[in-house]
Amino acid sequence: MRLACVERGHEAREARALDLVREQRGAEPPDVLKTLHYRPELFGRPFSETLDLAMRGPSDWSAGERELFAAFVSSLNQCPF
Repeated sequence: MRLACVERGHEAREARALDLVREQRGAEPPDVLKTLHYRPELFGRPFSETLDLAMRGPSDWSAGERELFAAFVSSLNQCPF
């Protein structure tokens, strides 16, 4: 299910950033990027900082192992990201 607000509800600055991604890739930006840019004060920096801590912060697992876990879970969820 795609939310119209995440597809088209971005503020001007965020919409320009997504347009730049479209130009550079020659394709639609990934949905996760649209979500991060939809409400950057909520999804953008706070989410990115938390994700970075989970993926790169102190752990018994290496960053590569954590990336592998994330890729495996994404495949189970049929998520192309």
